[in-house]
Amino acid sequence: MLWSRKVLVNVGLLVLVNTMWAAQYAAYKAATGQMGPITVSVWTFLLSSFLLFLFLLQERRRSGRHAEAEKNNPSVEGSLERSFWARRNFLGFVMIAILGLLPASVLLAWGEIRSTASNAALLYLTVPIITAVLAVMILGEKMTLVRWASLALSLVGVLILSDFDWRHLELANSKYLLGNVLVLAACTGSAFYNVYCKGLLRRFTPLEVLVYGYVIALVICLPLMVVLEHFTLDVVRTYTGTTWLSLVVLSTISWGLAMVLWMFLLKRLDVSQASVSIYLLPLLGILIAAVTLKEKITPTMIVGGAITLIGTVLITSTETSAP
Repeated sequence: MLWSRKVLVNVGLLVLVNTMWAAQYAAYKAATGQMGPITVSVWTFLLSSFLLFLFLLQERRRSGRHAEAEKNNPSVEGSLERSFWARRNFLGFVMIAILGLLPASVLLAWGEIRSTASNAALLYLTVPIITAVLAVMILGEKMTLVRWASLALSLVGVLILSDFDWRHLELANSKYLLGNVLVLAACTGSAFYNVYCKGLLRRFTPLEVLVYGYVIALVICLPLMVVLEHFTLDVVRTYTGTTWLSLVVLSTISWGLAMVLWMFLLKRLDVSQASVSIYLLPLLGILIAAVTLKEKITPTMIVGGAITLIGTVLITSTETSAP
C-alpha cells in the first residue's frame, strides 16, 4: 500500500537522520580538545556551507530550464517571493541564524561545559516539547490527543532507556545554574530553527535554506571567534588528523547530509510530528557505542528503546501533515 510505504520511508529517514546526528557527540568532543566552541562552529558552518553550495549549484542548473516559465506564470510565486534580499526573506534567514543556529551550536557547547552530563541530557529532552509549543504558536499546527500521547510515550521510553540517576540531578544548583540556562536556551534555539524553517521551505528549497542560514551564522561567528577565543591562523597548523576528521564528520554528516534529509522531512510532516524522532538519539547513540566500543546493551535499554520507537512510528503513521 502507498500509505504504508510512505510511513515506512518517513520512519526510515527519521532513523537515518538521528543516526547521523548521534555521530556529532564524539566528533564534537574530539574537536573541542583543540579549539573553543565558537571556532568549532565556524569550521562546521564553513565546511558544510561549501559542501552544500556545490549541491545547490547542481540544483540550480537542473531547475534553470524552469526559471523562465515561472517568471511568466502568474500562478507561481513571483521571483520576488523567492529573492534572498526581499525583506521578509532576509529577516527570516537572519532570525534562524541568530535565534536558531548560533544557540544550537555555541550555547549548547558552553552550557555542557558548565553543567553536568545528566542535567544537559535531561534538558535536551525538552526540544520536542518546546518545538510542539512553538509550532502551535508560530505555524498554527494542531496538537491532537494522539500527538500528545505519542510525545509522552516517546519521552517515557527515552527516560527508561537513559536510566537517569534522579538523585544526582542538580538543575537548581547555583554552581550549574548558568550552564543549565545555556543548555535550555540552546534547546529553545533548536526548536525555533525547526519551526521557523517550515515557513521558509514554502519559498526556498532545503539546500537554499541551509546554505543561506549557515553563511549568515558564519559571518556572525567569525568576529566572535577572533575576539573571544583569540583565534589565529598559526593555531590551524597544530590541528591533528583526529581533529580534522571530527570537523569533517560534523560538517558533512551531522550538519550536512543529515540536515538536508531533515529539511526534506519537514516538507512532508508537521514539525511537531518530525521532532518526536529526536528521542531516538539516545537509542541510536547506545547502539553505535555497542558496535564501536563494545558497550553492553541491557534489557532495560531494549524496552526503553522499543517504547521510544513505537512513539515515533505512532505519531508518523496515524496522522498526515498539515498542508
